[in-house]
Amino acid sequence: MNLRSLGYSAACALTMLLIPISSNNSPWSAPPQEAIRCAIPVQDAEFHRSLVKKYAEDKNLQVSIVLARSSFILDSLRHGSLDLAVVNDPPDTALRGLVTSRSFADGSVWAVREDEVEALRHINQWITELTASARFNRMQKRYFSGKTVNLKSISQYDNLLRASADSIGWDWRLLAAVAYHESRFHNDANSSKGAIGLMQILSDRYSEEMLLNPAVNISVGARYLKRMEKMFTPTAADPQEATSFALAAYNMGEGKLIQLLEKAREEGTDDSRWESVKNYLPEGHHTRSYVDNVLNTYAYYSKVYPR
Repeated sequence: MNLRSLGYSAACALTMLLIPISSNNSPWSAPPQEAIRCAIPVQDAEFHRSLVKKYAEDKNLQVSIVLARSSFILDSLRHGSLDLAVVNDPPDTALRGLVTSRSFADGSVWAVREDEVEALRHINQWITELTASARFNRMQKRYFSGKTVNLKSISQYDNLLRASADSIGWDWRLLAAVAYHESRFHNDANSSKGAIGLMQILSDRYSEEMLLNPAVNISVGARYLKRMEKMFTPTAADPQEATSFALAAYNMGEGKLIQLLEKAREEGTDDSRWESVKNYLPEGHHTRSYVDNVLNTYAYYSKVYPR
């Protein structure tokens, strides 16, 4: 499955744009040109429809879809009649010859053949970005209203985030929120300024090879955040404000934040609260929204992911 096919596959996996299955023709025959063949079972119809519509909108994709029984879907996928399928809570014994993605809140997963490991890596990356986003939070509220939704993971780097967060005394979900807004959990992310990896580290102390190691990258970012928190704690009104200052310094640099604080003091403004200090930034400055976005994402993670 090439990258273009992967896009079609991912889009079809959770769709409920149901194409009727004719009794006179095989549902897998003559798929539209440039369409990937995929199938879904009938469960959580509206939720899946919304997911695929959003994915298709993001990727400008088309798909060829059929609706079938789960067992038939897996057999067809194994035998090459399908390229990708969504299945619900599949037992391990049913997945011979297949590999599956991270699960969604309803227990569904995407399945591809076991020789499509690279395609699955891209799929998992998209799922990671989706489930960590505010838009997914809105979708869950809409389709799972009144139900308790506790997801199992934020990203494939959760264990590393937990370990680094523990070492600095932070909630791991806050550190995950920083990583999300820095790189969308892309380990190989590089900025135009030379920042590298999950936490977008810009440092002369570490080689690029070292910073592309997720454990190193997260650890370096976590230690810097803790150092910023300690630096601005004497100024901050409380621990929450110290965290906000640390996030601001992480985004724009400690030197610039110190300049803002000095200006606030000179003008008699409360320099103990980020909400006051940030007003000295130009309207629309990226750090204004960065701190809010990280804290909002952290609040979301705290609701749906176990501590």
